[in-house]
Amino acid sequence: MAGPSRCPTVYPQRPIRQSPTSSPFVGTAPNERGRGAPSLVETSKQIDTFARGWAKGRSAVRIWLGYGLPFVAGTLLAACGGGGGGARPAPPETSSSTPSATPAPTPTPTHVPQTYPVAGTVVQIPVDAYGPATIDGVTYQSADADQTTPLAGAAVIIGPVPIVGATVPPTLPTGDVAATTNANGAFTITLTVAPAAPSSAEPFVIPPQNLSGTIPPSTGYYVQVFGVGTDGVSAGMLLPLHRFLVASTSLSLRVTTASPAEATALANVNSDRASNAGAGPLIFDEEEEEVARLHASDEATNNYTCHYDLRNVGPSSRYLAVGGIGLTAENIESGGIDGSASAAFAQAEGAFLSEKSSTGPHYLNLVDATHNWLGLAALPMSSLSGYWEVDYDFGTSDDLGAAAAASGYTSALCPAGIVVNDS
Repeated sequence: MAGPSRCPTVYPQRPIRQSPTSSPFVGTAPNERGRGAPSLVETSKQIDTFARGWAKGRSAVRIWLGYGLPFVAGTLLAACGGGGGGARPAPPETSSSTPSATPAPTPTPTHVPQTYPVAGTVVQIPVDAYGPATIDGVTYQSADADQTTPLAGAAVIIGPVPIVGATVPPTLPTGDVAATTNANGAFTITLTVAPAAPSSAEPFVIPPQNLSGTIPPSTGYYVQVFGVGTDGVSAGMLLPLHRFLVASTSLSLRVTTASPAEATALANVNSDRASNAGAGPLIFDEEEEEVARLHASDEATNNYTCHYDLRNVGPSSRYLAVGGIGLTAENIESGGIDGSASAAFAQAEGAFLSEKSSTGPHYLNLVDATHNWLGLAALPMSSLSGYWEVDYDFGTSDDLGAAAAASGYTSALCPAGIVVNDS
């Protein structure tokens, strides 16, 4: 920045008026205004005054110049950057406060919702397979349970809202997300809803005496799997899976198919429900089917007929151990039928219907309108030729309360040492 100017401010004043007779120049005529030129002495004094003021940096020096020395004024003005005619120079610069630009508003941070990844694989197991399932420290599974095939093209739906049906709904419930398994049976789903406790629409029902050794997750998501062609009733079609699982990126899911005998038995059950009580149809469910196969297999292998297994574990604890949600009810039948699984199912169905007049417990289970899922199994007993073990496991997705979860099943026909309990 330039420093303060060293040029004095020059203020023009009226020149000294002199009479012609006082002019020091003898014989000099007056000017056109009747004023004579200043004397040399006066001019010298004026120049001396200006010079001393200039040297001392005074803020103002007055110069009276006569008309005889116009060059002096012109020279001084030119030296200080002035123009001809002695115009007042521009006033010194003053600091001006330029208004600062209005600052741009701070952008509102964009809310990015938290996400929750869930991933895993789905495999298909053989038509008669089940497990593995661990009940009271013992692991149960069929001999062919390890014969798995990656399930491609299956719809996997995960979220906070359960789906109880056999097929993918036209519109997903709020918060639920769907994915399709790839050629390796793998899927990945990203949710924006945090894991939560099971809904009362489809809870875990814990028996008063839980002997399963299974503690259900306190929070998680409902997980449903619907294979290609799944309808919940047809033979050879993949069964729908309904689970509630802890949020994980390594879920391992399995589904099986219904045999022709199982599908025929389901059709007969639904016909009898409609004609005898006006109850709606049932569909297969993976967990109900596996628990029916597991218990029928254990009975057939060990040649007993009982709602409790040989470790005194009842149906509710058994169903919980295989991952079942909701409440289960169980009908079992053992009979000497030479023939097939279809014949064994038909004999059991007739026995259950025979209780209609007395409203026996097997008949009531058969026509209970609150049931919506069913698992069916019929297996020949290993050491009793012509005898079959038949299991019906009914599922109710709604919570019917702790009292309904109690087994209360009779110990009649059970092996020695089995006692009634609420498992």
